[in-house]
Amino acid sequence: MSVVERKRLSPGWLGESSPLACVVGLGLIGGSWAGALHTRGWRVLAVDHSPDSLERAREMGWIDEGYLSMPEYFDFDLIVLALPLPLLLPGLMGLTGLSGKIRPGAIITDVGSLKAEICAEMPELLGKDVWFIGGHPMTGSEKSGIQAATPDLFKGYPYVLTPEGCREDALLSLTALLEDMGAHVVLRGRERHDEEVAMVSHVPHFLAVALALAAQDISREGDSALELAGRSFREATRVAESSPEMWREIALKNRAAILAGLECWQKRLDELKDCLLSRDGEGIAGSFRAAARVRRTMRWED
Repeated sequence: MSVVERKRLSPGWLGESSPLACVVGLGLIGGSWAGALHTRGWRVLAVDHSPDSLERAREMGWIDEGYLSMPEYFDFDLIVLALPLPLLLPGLMGLTGLSGKIRPGAIITDVGSLKAEICAEMPELLGKDVWFIGGHPMTGSEKSGIQAATPDLFKGYPYVLTPEGCREDALLSLTALLEDMGAHVVLRGRERHDEEVAMVSHVPHFLAVALALAAQDISREGDSALELAGRSFREATRVAESSPEMWREIALKNRAAILAGLECWQKRLDELKDCLLSRDGEGIAGSFRAAARVRRTMRWED
């Protein structure tokens, strides 16, 4: 594989007609995107600051070329911005100077966990005839990097799209691609997405952190509660190992929605505490039955 500092990508530079994608960022999500596209016959180019990540993707057969910096011209059908918020939003990873340098009709999507800010900025940045569709795969791992990537990462899980202002055919094209990857596409407005994802993703991360620390708090010298932790504790605290830097950014940017979610969760916890204080066994059982019904309405990977 040739890894170059910069290369001008002019229209039709490969002289081929098969679909061409550019994945910016080869972490868990970007690497999985590259692998999923490759297995579906796409030609894939990638941009990443790490030569090792680019080489790993090439060894896996997921990319055709890799670049250490952004190209000067984007002659792609699809551009996937697979970068964490701290890197993507400040300066949008070099995209600020690319108005008029992206193929007309191209689709650009991101994979970030917040949509309001980027969905507001991108259309003005890109100009006419380039369609930005916010995206958020509701799957992942506490592990990071291309070493954890898999082409089947999105299979069986919700994938949120926030298509405000884009053409219908662009939305249909991206939806069809994601469904072919096995994802369950869900449409949301950008503001509503940030509110809902606070409860089903951001709050659970806070709870995982609190549970892990609380278990440590009640441990005594030579007698650790963590020695007794089984599968339920491991599953409940798995995401506490997620990137602290990434979650610092997410938490502060979605602060109001996360606080509202924590208040809602605290209300439910207080109800269970009241049942314990009053020895209301049926109230406790009723809450478990109600929660089980909620889980049965959800779509899960088999």
